[in-house]
Amino acid sequence: MASLTKAIYDVLVNDATLIAMLSTYKGQPAVFTSDPRPSDSSLPCVVTSGFVINSPNDTKTDLGRVIWRDVRCYDNPFGSDAVIENIAERIRAIFHRQIITISGYNNIISEVEGPIVMNEDNAQGRILTIKLTIKEM
Repeated sequence: MASLTKAIYDVLVNDATLIAMLSTYKGQPAVFTSDPRPSDSSLPCVVTSGFVINSPNDTKTDLGRVIWRDVRCYDNPFGSDAVIENIAERIRAIFHRQIITISGYNNIISEVEGPIVMNEDNAQGRILTIKLTIKEM
């Protein structure tokens, strides 16, 4: 669902507070919508791709879905947790209990689970899961 990917990307890159916390990649904020992130990208960055859950939420008169989408943020594994925690909390703030504009859909509400720790060998990370309840227009 390309319109959902674009909507999430747009929310992330249009938040000045979040963008100030991230590195850049080829002149753009380091927000990626495909896995893996580019090998020449630097940290901190955000990655979101694919659905965790994509369930029908139809009613008698409407077609709808409940979609869960992970947003992962990464930073240097040797630094303080403060940077990555601040990034994760900012992502939570811009999505939780918000209505997101998605082309072709009405977003009823968005909720966010997390952040939870998701460290890797070469990065420390946090993962948030956005739950979007949407109806087709």
